[in-house]
Amino acid sequence: MSKSFQISLVLKGILIASILAMVFSLVFGILLSLTSLPESNLIINIIFGASVFISAFITAYQAGTRGLYYGISVGVGFILLVLIISSVFWSDTPAWLKIAEKAIVALLTGGIGGIVGVLFPQS
Repeated sequence: MSKSFQISLVLKGILIASILAMVFSLVFGILLSLTSLPESNLIINIIFGASVFISAFITAYQAGTRGLYYGISVGVGFILLVLIISSVFWSDTPAWLKIAEKAIVALLTGGIGGIVGVLFPQS
C-alpha cells in the first residue's frame, strides 16, 4: 500500500467511470426503446452518479488510503472529461445549472464512494 497519491489510479478511475456511464446509458436506451419508461433528467443523474460512485469505490479500494481525495479526484476528472467531450460534439452553450447539478452529483457520489472504498475490508 503506497502512501503517495497515485495519478494513475485516478486516471484508471476516470476510464472506469466513462465505460460504466456508456454501459448504463446503453442499457437505459434499450429499456427506453422496449418499454414505455419515460426519459427524465433524474435517470441521467442516477447513471452519472452510479458510474462515479462505483469507479471511486474501486479506485479508493485499490489505493487503500485517502479515499475522499481519490473519490473527489475521480469525480472532478469525470466532470472535466464530460465537459470536454460535450464541447467537442455540441456547439450550443452549456446550461450552467445542469453542469452545476452534475458536478454536485459527481463530487458527492465520488467522495462517498471513495470513503466507502477505503473502509471496505481488503482480503
